[in-house]
Amino acid sequence: MNRNKWNIILVSLLAIILGFVLQSIHMILPWLFGPIFASLIVIKVLKRTIKWPTWLGNIGLLILGIQMGSTFTPNVLHDIKDEWIQIILMSVCILILALIVSIAFRKIANVTFETALLSAIPGALSQMVIMAEENKKADLLIVTLTQTSRIMFVVILVPIISSIYGNDGTASGEIEKAPSIFTALDFTGLFVLLIGIIALYFIFYKLKVPVPQLLAPIFVLLVWNLYTGQIFSLDYPIIVVAQVLFGIRIGVQISDLINNLTRKTIFAIAFQNVSLIIGAFVLVFVFELFIDDNINDLFLSAAPGGMAQIIVVALETGGDVAMISSYHIFRIFFILLIVAPLIKIFLTARTRKYGN
Repeated sequence: MNRNKWNIILVSLLAIILGFVLQSIHMILPWLFGPIFASLIVIKVLKRTIKWPTWLGNIGLLILGIQMGSTFTPNVLHDIKDEWIQIILMSVCILILALIVSIAFRKIANVTFETALLSAIPGALSQMVIMAEENKKADLLIVTLTQTSRIMFVVILVPIISSIYGNDGTASGEIEKAPSIFTALDFTGLFVLLIGIIALYFIFYKLKVPVPQLLAPIFVLLVWNLYTGQIFSLDYPIIVVAQVLFGIRIGVQISDLINNLTRKTIFAIAFQNVSLIIGAFVLVFVFELFIDDNINDLFLSAAPGGMAQIIVVALETGGDVAMISSYHIFRIFFILLIVAPLIKIFLTARTRKYGN
């Protein structure tokens, strides 16, 4: 235990150092890539074992959730309400794209239909893994590796594409336009928000709602903004802390994944995830012909990956965080409430029809 604490301190210090180094050379997402590189160096080069505490990663996600929620101002919500049709269409198109890619993935990886299908659905890791556990024809290892390794491709490819069309990393300037949360709110306001976020987090956790660390603060801040009209933002150093805590967690996950990958699996997973990301990019150009939205915002809204990673990219590239969050929140609940149950029914019926 003591050795793990020292390893946690080591990786944290190295993450901060690398973050400053990458920031000084103007690399995209320095405070996300720095911690990821630090984790890989400590685990793979220094051969140390890191058991990153779940609560530290959750704190990082909660901070990001608070920043996301603070962007849902009354004016922003008024603008978003006119975009529900395109939000629904975008989600459906991304899922159709995932199903098409799963056909090729099945042939390349030589896996069952069930494995390919459950591996392809983006943004629903826990639901797909649970269904893979329940289905005898699904390869749990492949489904888990494919879903979790998508983080690597999202973290690497999405920022590169987004930085081309983004606002040249002016997110920090955007953040500073709103007053600091510590300036806008008194102790009572901060206390009420904290209690509300903690309470809703445990409710979501008990109900097994996906990513409660993000959704709880988002919904609490959304209600707060509508009820009080008090607009604020988190100080940029706090967001940096969140990225460091979250980035180390991703780095540890990536290190664990590398140990379980074969060449064939790596190629199949790379093909699937790169195809999904490029397909989403092409889809965005089609949408841009009919709607007047920033291409960076549309791409980050469509990008297949974890909402937390996408929002970090949005913050760093000057993206419309509220708009992008809306797309991903809708997709999460669309998959959770509609797509996942339909897939389960379909696979159950398929198993009964074709037998074991």
